[in-house]
Amino acid sequence: MDREEDYYGLEDGYAEENTDGEENTAGRPALFRFAALITLLAFIGLVAATSLQSFGNAPLAELITESLHLKKDIDNEMMQAVVQVQVVARKNGSSITVEQKRGTGFNINPQGVIVTNHHVVEDALNVVVEFPDGRVFKAVNWSGRSEYDLAVINLDGAELPVVALDARCAPQPGDRIRVVGNPLSLNNIVVEGTVQEYLIVRGKAEQVFTIDAPIYAGNSGSPVYNRNGQVVGVVFGTMHRTENGKEKVIGLAIPIIEVLSLTG
Repeated sequence: MDREEDYYGLEDGYAEENTDGEENTAGRPALFRFAALITLLAFIGLVAATSLQSFGNAPLAELITESLHLKKDIDNEMMQAVVQVQVVARKNGSSITVEQKRGTGFNINPQGVIVTNHHVVEDALNVVVEFPDGRVFKAVNWSGRSEYDLAVINLDGAELPVVALDARCAPQPGDRIRVVGNPLSLNNIVVEGTVQEYLIVRGKAEQVFTIDAPIYAGNSGSPVYNRNGQVVGVVFGTMHRTENGKEKVIGLAIPIIEVLSLTG
């Protein structure tokens, strides 16, 4: 298809902080410091409440239950190679205000080469990667290409779990797939669905494919597995469609061949 579609990114966003170093609060009376703390906690609570309200219709219990069921049929190596990507970044390129973001990634090299989305690490000041076994690595460096919405994060690791890639056979409409990621502040959640079609979305250099699977904020960078346990795509967003008078959210994924062109 040659039409262009709009889409939505999927990284989790957290509270903003002001990094302007001119203000000094060390001399404030304790009462004012206490008031500032209460204000901060109220703000964090508001952000959390807003996030929960945004996903109030998400069937969390069903999502977790289904994930536990699907994990029984997934190789442990596939799960252990899917990581949480935590980012501190400039907000909209600002030199004063920063934001915290969280997404998903997966490892393709035993020394630590993490694939995720460009929008997850965009304007990043600091990137930290956490594996399911609890190991945490500060990124050595990272790079990406916005036109593909792909990024690579390099770590200084050894003998890290890796995923298997399949760039020979592109997923076809009707193929069953599974997605492993960190949606809605959860970790290592597995969902399944079906490849629907290929299309072009606004701002992307190549075709992407749609998946009929439950995809939420935090799934950015999640690997899409085929039935052989090989990664065939990378989740990067969602789009909304109306079918039979009802709005439906559809996942979007980048074919894994684009990852190989980025990593060489």
